[in-house]
Amino acid sequence: MKVNIKNIFSKKIIKNYTDDELKAEIQELESIDYSKLDDHDLSYSHYGYVQTFKVIADGLRFSTLKQFSAGMLAGFWIGAAYTAVLYASYKLGNPSLEKLMTGLLFSGVILLISFLGGGFVTAHMWINRSMFKGVERWRNYAKACGLVYIGNIVGIGIFVSILLLANAFNAEQFEYLYDHFSRDKLGWIGTAIQNGGIGSLTTGKTFQTIGYIFASAILCNFLICLATQGAKSTKGNTVATMIMYLLVLFFFAIGGYQHCVANWYGVWVGILAPLTNTGSEVVINNDMGWALIVFNIIPVFIGNWVGAYIMGAIMSWYNKEYEVLLVKQYRIRTLTEELASRTKK
Repeated sequence: MKVNIKNIFSKKIIKNYTDDELKAEIQELESIDYSKLDDHDLSYSHYGYVQTFKVIADGLRFSTLKQFSAGMLAGFWIGAAYTAVLYASYKLGNPSLEKLMTGLLFSGVILLISFLGGGFVTAHMWINRSMFKGVERWRNYAKACGLVYIGNIVGIGIFVSILLLANAFNAEQFEYLYDHFSRDKLGWIGTAIQNGGIGSLTTGKTFQTIGYIFASAILCNFLICLATQGAKSTKGNTVATMIMYLLVLFFFAIGGYQHCVANWYGVWVGILAPLTNTGSEVVINNDMGWALIVFNIIPVFIGNWVGAYIMGAIMSWYNKEYEVLLVKQYRIRTLTEELASRTKK
């Protein structure tokens, strides 16, 4: 029985296969030569693509505890990096220098993750376009993204909570923190809420600002999704890996693009600051933290996902011969598991 894989992708999902169709496709996929994917002599760009695909596809299968703890670790590193940015730049008074300092210090987050562990939900987004080709079950993908993202949020929340409870910022530092990491992430919406509350928002300006935030989030994941791939392209050279990570994250941080994980630093400040003794005379609007979730985090998450899809699609076109093999190789696992689950029943 000959199975046309292309037609199957376009017409049916795995749960609707008959047992015979599953067995036939598995047999056909197993007959393919995948040795090209293990060739260490591939060009840097192709090698990086292949290895990134494998790392992320395998990472979707991590245990619940590992996904959550990886997210928490990355959240801690985000908190540490942004706090360092704050202390280093709040007195500079020059926007260009502040951006350079942000780029230099924030880039260290990815090195902490590389050497000490951690994971971002935006990294899982890298493989989203391959999900439509049946490389993995959607429920596994959603579970992995959900667990690591919750871990990201909790990790940042714990870090920020301890900072605020410890009264770690003086009045000038806290004003800089609130302005740059909370209010400014909302653009016009943040200024309007700070001055007049939620009721001061107008429909036109609100949607226009959300559009800016959404576009910035797309640009963000253009770069973030290339960080891991660029690092994997170095074929294990540690120094080159560090350079690639730092270079891509440096560009992201300087651009000030919207990131659905990093922005939670400002969200937690907006939510928790009114509940703690900040030691500052800054007037905190109680709506700011929740407004960030509605008007920033939600559109940024969607924008990051779209950005990952667009950049991932372009990179898959460039690496098409390897993308096709990778999808087929990893689809074998999904099909085999489906068949095995039916046998147990």
